[in-house]
Amino acid sequence: MHRAVRHPLGLVIAIGAEGVLWALGFAGETPEDDVRRDLQSRWPRARYVEAPEALAPAITALSNDEGDIRVRLVGTPFQMKVWHALLDIPFGEVASYAELAARVGQAGAVRAVGTAVGQNPVSWAVPCHRVTRTGGAIGGYHWGEAAKRILLTREGAVLAPRAIAKS
Repeated sequence: MHRAVRHPLGLVIAIGAEGVLWALGFAGETPEDDVRRDLQSRWPRARYVEAPEALAPAITALSNDEGDIRVRLVGTPFQMKVWHALLDIPFGEVASYAELAARVGQAGAVRAVGTAVGQNPVSWAVPCHRVTRTGGAIGGYHWGEAAKRILLTREGAVLAPRAIAKS
């Protein structure tokens, strides 16, 4: 089942079943059809049915920053370790990719950690947006920098100021 919901982040597209989120993405910088294809490619054998009510409680909980959200994570043992570490970054705080790598016991694997963060299937629910570059630069985000900034701003996270271009 999937659901698309208008939100300040743009169009939120969720895939799941029986109230459990399997995948979550944002259409904005990424066109809606591309988001749907991306999320559906993660579950190629699933049958997709428009059923907004099925995932409404999860989207409401995320939007209101309260309530329980159930997610289904499927990945390699390394990805699972990284994704679980994302859940330990407190609301409104950020951690660098290097800090996250150290947290999972792989201090020398910053790039691999970054790749695992980027492959998180349920962004927002598993807060990959809370990972920034060392020094506080915002870093990348699968659904675009604007969505990452919105998520961090609504949590009250302190970000490094943008560089001022020289004239």
